[in-house]
Amino acid sequence: MRRIVLIGLSGTGKSSVGARLAALLGFDFVDSDTEVARRFALPIAEIFARYGEPVFRAAEREVLRSAGERCDVVIATGGGAVVDPANWGALRPGSFLVHLTGSPEQIVWRLRTQVAQQPDERRPLLEQGDPVAALARLWSERARLYQQADVAVDTDGRSIEDLAVLIAELAAEHAAAGLIPATSIDVPTGRSDIYAAPGMLAHLGELARRRWPDARRAWIISDDHVLPRWGGATAVALQRADFAVREHAVPAGESSKSLVRLEELLDWLLAGKLDRRDIVVALGGGVVGDLAGFAAAIALRGVGLVQVPTSLLAMVDSGVGGKTAINHRLGKNLIGAFYQPELVLADTATLETLPPRERRAGWAEIVKHAMIERTATGAVEAALLFLLERSDERQLAEPDFIAGIVRRNVLIKAAVVRQDEREDGLRRILNYGHTLGHAMEAAGYRYLHGEAVALGMRAAARISLSLGRTEPEIVARQNALLDRLGLPERFEGNLADVLERMTHDKKAVAGTLTWVLLAREAGQVELSRGVPLGLVEEVAAALGAAEDRTSPMGKAML
Repeated sequence: MRRIVLIGLSGTGKSSVGARLAALLGFDFVDSDTEVARRFALPIAEIFARYGEPVFRAAEREVLRSAGERCDVVIATGGGAVVDPANWGALRPGSFLVHLTGSPEQIVWRLRTQVAQQPDERRPLLEQGDPVAALARLWSERARLYQQADVAVDTDGRSIEDLAVLIAELAAEHAAAGLIPATSIDVPTGRSDIYAAPGMLAHLGELARRRWPDARRAWIISDDHVLPRWGGATAVALQRADFAVREHAVPAGESSKSLVRLEELLDWLLAGKLDRRDIVVALGGGVVGDLAGFAAAIALRGVGLVQVPTSLLAMVDSGVGGKTAINHRLGKNLIGAFYQPELVLADTATLETLPPRERRAGWAEIVKHAMIERTATGAVEAALLFLLERSDERQLAEPDFIAGIVRRNVLIKAAVVRQDEREDGLRRILNYGHTLGHAMEAAGYRYLHGEAVALGMRAAARISLSLGRTEPEIVARQNALLDRLGLPERFEGNLADVLERMTHDKKAVAGTLTWVLLAREAGQVELSRGVPLGLVEEVAAALGAAEDRTSPMGKAML
């Protein structure tokens, strides 16, 4: 938890409670109305009168954006701040959101008391014929937004001190349970709130109900391996929040990312009278996430989507960022859409039932993020790379430690997606290791996605070194990690098929492949369209002939 944000109607006590709460926690305090008034050197009512509401809202947006970048701060928002989606994007990540409520009669009494104490401070609500009716109207307009808070606290009959203590206790409980988003991705197509902690699955219903107050049904899409293990707990969590639940399983494996399975899903959803207020819950690994996400994107032109990744790879990569797709006979993920899940819940306890091979494969995407972190986030050091290198076998198997790794990876990916949702520029760095890796995966699908990406990273590192783009020490650090994590070093398959499939890479521009290559500093990469085909063929052949030195200890440890 990095900050506490108070929302609610005017007169619910946000300013007074916020100031006391900040003092109690030793946090800074920001009152957005006070800060806007200070910037204009005018009371709020005068700002509205002179410049109009749009000018006030723009100033409020800037104040909240700045406050949302701070840590250890309590923020009291204006009553209408929740109406602006940009404010949610600024305040939601890492924040505990508290909705302060009160009876209309109590709110009106407080506002009249404030005006009596500060005659120069007008309250527009009190200037209307019936302030209680005006409050009711505002509530009806904003209720759905206020209900997205983490908790609602009734302020009637409670002292400021009691309210501050109660909120501090609730914040600590939510932080301990992982019920504060690791981050949020706020892009033009929507906001995606991402949670990662052991035990998150039990909270799926309450978090989904908070996001979709009027939703009636939840359509769980999974595979025939995951649904028997985790479908019951998922359904119970949703039913506790008054969702009617429907379930559908596809065969496990990459073959389900097909037009045939997509059509089956759409038949199931539409024949069951899917409603625009319903939500789709993708429960499983990357295959399920891609398939169910694509179905949610195109059914009725889009319904609410929750990603509940149950594989390590999906938690750190495919479940986050809004890319959905199915495969075509000419290559992976050639048919799809960008569609943000509004909610992502990564419960690292579900990894306990993940087969060891799939668990190992997930670490490849984590190593990928370690190799691109500084370019992705602007960080001054490759923190994730250092963390992985210092971690021991025991830590890498613990759900709490893995949850921390997942959160760090999500922050890296979110930083990229916020800047480039549709892969027009920076987001291409997330494909480090994927140019050759995708082709190796699609050439017979004998390799899991993470295994193929690991081979692709080894190839990209060799290319980077051959072109003089990086240093031998950086390549050695990457490969040492891949070895220790039990990921393959040798490609076994038809290299001619791999090279042919590369020509259908969806990221090619005018027939020329874009490569992500290592740079001079650890954690930095760069894009290149000047990689000679002969060098690619040479590196691919070397991977096919390499001696397999994968660490037996690495395989056993994960």
